[in-house]
Amino acid sequence: MLRTAGGLIINNTTQFAGYYGSFFSSTTQSDGINTPTLLYCENTADANGVSMELGTSNKKSRMTFANAGTYNIQFSAQAHHQGGGGSGSSINIWFRLNGTNIANSDTRLTISSSSPYQVAAWNFIVSVTAGQYVEMVYSSDNANVEFLAEPSATSPVVHPAIPSIIMTAQQIR
Repeated sequence: MLRTAGGLIINNTTQFAGYYGSFFSSTTQSDGINTPTLLYCENTADANGVSMELGTSNKKSRMTFANAGTYNIQFSAQAHHQGGGGSGSSINIWFRLNGTNIANSDTRLTISSSSPYQVAAWNFIVSVTAGQYVEMVYSSDNANVEFLAEPSATSPVVHPAIPSIIMTAQQIR
C-alpha cells in the first residue's frame, strides 16, 4: 500500500480525501451596471471543508476554505439579456482572493438581445491558506443583463430548476 501526505491511497483502489464544496443560487442576480458586483450562492448542495460565508454585500459571496491547499474553482452562470439596449452587451467576470482582484482571471462574454441566453462557465486554479476566501465578481455595460434563475417546470418540457450561479471547488493538492 502507498499512502501519501495528501491522503491518496493506492492498493487496488484509489481514494483522495480532498476538501470540496458545491453551491448554487436560486435567485436572479443583477445590478452590475458598470460597477463590480459580487455574485453569491445562498444554497449548499454538498460541502466538506469549503463553505459560502457572508461578504460585504451581506450575501453568501465568499467561498471560504477551512484548509490550506490548491483548489480548482469552477462556475457556471446563466446570463440573460432582457431585451432592449442595443444589439450586444458585455459582461466581465473575474475572481478575487481576500477582496483583491486575482490577476489574469477576467473574461468577457458578449450577449445580445437576439440571442438572450448564454452560459458562462470556466475554471481557475488557486492556492489558499486556511481561512482565505475567493469571490466571483461581475460587471456589465447594460442594465438589461442579469443572471437568471428559473423554477422547475412540468410543461411543456419537464426539467429541474435552473440556478443563476453554480460555484464549486475541489482540492487538487
